[in-house]
Formats: sequence, C-alpha cells, structure tokens
Amino acid sequence: MSAPLAILLALATAAGALILDHFVRAALRRRRLAGGRERAAVILEKAEADARARLEEADLEARLKVTEAIDKAEKDAEARIQALEESSREMENRERNLQRKAQLYEERLAQVETREQALARGEAETAELLAELERKTGEQRARIEQISGYTAAMARNELMREMETDARREGAVRIQRVEEETRERALEQARWVITQAMQRYRPSQVAETTVTVVNLPSDDMKARIIGREGRNIRAIEMAMGVDLIIDDTPGAITLSSFNPIRRAVARIALEKLVEDGRIHPARIEEVIGKVREDFDRIVSEEGEAAGLELGLHDLNPRLFKLAGRLGYMTFHGQNLLQHSMEVARIAAQIGGLLDLSTETAKRAGFLHKVGFAEDLGPDRSPTLGSADVVQRNGEPEPVIHCIQALYGMVAPATMEAAVLQIAEKVSVSRPGAQREMLQDYLERLGSLESIARSFDGVKDAWAMRAGREVRVMVEPERLGDKEVVWLSRDIARRIEAEVTYPGQIRVSVLRETRSIDFAM
Repeated sequence: MSAPLAILLALATAAGALILDHFVRAALRRRRLAGGRERAAVILEKAEADARARLEEADLEARLKVTEAIDKAEKDAEARIQALEESSREMENRERNLQRKAQLYEERLAQVETREQALARGEAETAELLAELERKTGEQRARIEQISGYTAAMARNELMREMETDARREGAVRIQRVEEETRERALEQARWVITQAMQRYRPSQVAETTVTVVNLPSDDMKARIIGREGRNIRAIEMAMGVDLIIDDTPGAITLSSFNPIRRAVARIALEKLVEDGRIHPARIEEVIGKVREDFDRIVSEEGEAAGLELGLHDLNPRLFKLAGRLGYMTFHGQNLLQHSMEVARIAAQIGGLLDLSTETAKRAGFLHKVGFAEDLGPDRSPTLGSADVVQRNGEPEPVIHCIQALYGMVAPATMEAAVLQIAEKVSVSRPGAQREMLQDYLERLGSLESIARSFDGVKDAWAMRAGREVRVMVEPERLGDKEVVWLSRDIARRIEAEVTYPGQIRVSVLRETRSIDFAM
C-alpha cells in the first residue's frame, strides 16, 4: 500500500471516529436533557403541591385570626357599651344629687334672708337700747362725779394705777413661780449633763508657777554652774534671759522668769549642760543656740501629740505649734495646754449628750487659747485675738463663731457656742483648777457686797461661800414679798455687768418679819 493511500485511510478512519463520537455525545445529551426535564417536572409538581398546601394553611390561619379579631372587637364593644351605660347611670345620679343640693341651697338661702331680716330688726332695736343705755350711763356718771368729787379722768387714772400695781404683783408672783419651776428643771438637766461630762473626764490637778526647778546630780554642780567669779552664771542669765536662784536647797536650783518659754528653753539647756559636764561661756552659748533651734520642733511635736490625743488630725501645722507653746504657759496657775484639752474633752462630752456636733465643740475648745501663744503686740488682748489667729489659719466658720461668742465678741447663735461657754466655766471653776491673787479675791468679794448694798431697801449684804453666793437682808417695812423678786433679779444683772468671776454667783434676798411680845 502506498503512503498516500495509507494517509487517506487514516484520515477517513479519524473522520469516522469523530462523526461517531459526535452522534454518541448528541444522543447522551438528548437522554440527559430528557431526564432533567422529567426531574424538573417532578420538582415543579412538588413545589406546586407545597404551595397549594401552604396557601391552604395561610388561608386557614388568616380565617382564624379574623375570627379572633372579630371576637375581640365584639368583646371590646360590649365592654365600652357597659362602661358607657355605667357612666350614663353615674351622670344621672349626679344630676339628681345636684338637683337636691340646689333645692337645699335655695331653702337655706331663704332661711338666711329671713335671719338677716330678723338681725336687721334686732340691730335697730339694739342701737336704740345702746343709745338709751349711753344716755342713762352719762346721767349716772354725772351723778357719781357730783357725789364723789372725782372726774372720769381722775377715776380712770386711779384705776389704772391700781391695776398696774396689781399687775406688777401678779407678774412678780408668776415670774417667781415660772422661774422656780424652770430653774428646777434646768438645774436638774444641767447637773445631769455636766456631771456626766465631768465623770467621763478626770483632769489633772498639777499647776505650774513662774519658777522652774532643775534637779542636779550633786551639790558640787552648783559651784561649776556659778563658775570662777560668777562668770558662768552671768553668761547663763544673759544668754537665757532668766534669773538663776542658787540657795541652800540640796540638789536643785531654781529658774525664775515671767516668760514660760524662756524658762523652758533655759531648763532644757541647763539640763544638757549638767549632763555634758562642760560648763563655760562658749559652751553655754553653743548649747543655748542649739536648744533654741530644736525648741520649735519640740513644741510642734507636743502640740501635734495633744491634737492627735483628741482626734484632731487636720489642723494647720501653725496651730499645732501654737498649741504646743501653750504647754509652757499658765493662767491663774493653770497650764493652758492642759486647760485647752480639758475644755475640748468636756465640750465634746456635753455635745455628745445633747446630740450636737462634737467635732466643732472639740476644735473650738482646743483652740480657744491660742492667742496667748501668738505675739499679738501690746495693744491686742490674747483672748480676743484667739479668734483672729484661728481664722487666719483656715478653721471653719462654726469654730470661729464659738470662740468669738466665748469672749463676748458676738452673741452665741449656735448650741455649740453655748456648750463651749459651759465647758470653759466648768474647767476654770472646778476645785484646784485656777489660783487667783488674794488681793483680787478680796476686791471681788468687796465688789459683790457693795453692789448689793447700793440698792434701796437693803439692810445688809454678805458674800458667802468664797464669793459663790451673795446673801442680802432687806428692810421688811420698805420692801414687800413681791418686790424681793425684782430686787434679786436687778442685783444679779448688775453683778453680771460689773464683776468678772468664774462659774456662777447665787443671789439670795431674805425678808424677815419678827413680832415680839411679853407675857406678864
């Protein structure tokens, strides 16, 4: 076989195979298409059946909802109809009530008109009777004036004087009774409150004076303190500003100065010198300079410790320092720092018993003497300057007001201010708290007696119980029992205005009537 023929045969075979493959593929496509159409027809029928079932379910559900809506609407309509019927019945009842009330008002109006007419007639008759009474009264008054010789004005004045006298007597009796009842109740309550506060606080009885005693390990130390030809003692006195009193007292020397801060610095410096043993002018100046540098820190620590003991943690550091300086000062023999702490504790106790602000009372009590530790100058009172010092150092207004009211700068407007005044009086008037000069004590007693004797009708007066009571004897023929009440009040007010005293003074006025006869 030739090559061209083989090629043609191969081409013919390949072409036949392609044609056969084409027909086979076409037959397979026709068969697959027919199967897809059948499946699509089945799916379409199934979908149509599902759609018809769902449509029927939706139709049934819609009918049920429509039925429920119709039933609900019918029930709502019935409820509204019933409510309207009830409202209609209420309106009918109200209309009937209003008609009855209107009828009652008309009847009452008719009765009122009848009464007004009767009152008008009665007023006319009363006016006629009053006119007749005034005419007869005038005639009677003229007859009485003609018979008695007194005019109406004179009789009126006499009657007013008698009524005024009776009113004063009755007022004195009532005032005395009310004062006694009030005093008894107030004294009972005050005794209970103050007693409870004082029982809860037990103060110290220790007091300092204007001298300080320094103990020495031996009497040989006195010679070393004096030094050769007295140079050491002169150096100490010049550097410290105090007087050294060295006498025969064994194992002790005395520092004397009116300034307690100088005494405190001198005591600390002298104790350090005695402990060190080296005592000469140069060493004395060195130790005193160091003590003065450390003294402010010591004072601040002592003031802060006192404040923390009272529970006061947020005070200005300047106030702590001033409070610490109070520990080296005394007033009438009473240590001012201990006095301030005592007043703070008593004020807090009384405030707690009365359900008041114990924080305000405690702060005011602790700071009410800081003016003594501040250099205010010779023209400022330390008591009145305490409020200014506290105000400059950022204390709240209630605390400042309490201190101002304590010293009479303003009238007390809060219960805490009154409590602070009570605590101050309790602290200074308790036994052993303060010591006053004999001359001041005698002058105060003389002032009390002279004030009582200056009133009219006073026969004699005596200051009793160390000036706590003034007993006044009056002349019974000049003053009656009612006037005695006014006299005791006037004497007490005069003492309050003119005499300075701790605590309170009782004024007792006595009126005695004696009748003496003899049996023969």
